[in-house]
Amino acid sequence: MVVRTVKTLAVQLRVLSLDTVIQLMTCFPCLEKLYIQIAERVPKPNYLWRRKHRDLTRCPNIHLKTIVLDSYRGIKSEVNFVTFFVLNARVLELVKLRVCSYNKEFLAEQHMKLQLDERASKAARIHFTTRNCVRYFLDHVRDLDLVDPFLV
Repeated sequence: MVVRTVKTLAVQLRVLSLDTVIQLMTCFPCLEKLYIQIAERVPKPNYLWRRKHRDLTRCPNIHLKTIVLDSYRGIKSEVNFVTFFVLNARVLELVKLRVCSYNKEFLAEQHMKLQLDERASKAARIHFTTRNCVRYFLDHVRDLDLVDPFLV
């Protein structure tokens, strides 16, 4: 079922999966803000998204303006996930990556890995923030009026 009225969505994924997020985007085609919290840290194989999702990337159907990925570590599967949206979301404005800590070397390495010079939206910014590294889980629906549902 397609729901066009949903503009903001916060999800907790067991495993970060581009396929799952793309399926969500087909259910919520007008989605503008996506908040993702990863519950487990199971490495996923490399994404073959360049071929697999070719039809999605050719048309401007990715309406996401903001993506927040909680507990980003910069591992290959996370880099591939973020890179998909950096290279294909034409109206993307902000990707917020929450990390436990970072330094100049980490930021420089991520800038190169995320292919920011080739981003589809020249207005897109990548913002790294730090957060408490203690894992937390959403156990019930929170106040949906919050600007950022993961700040609770």
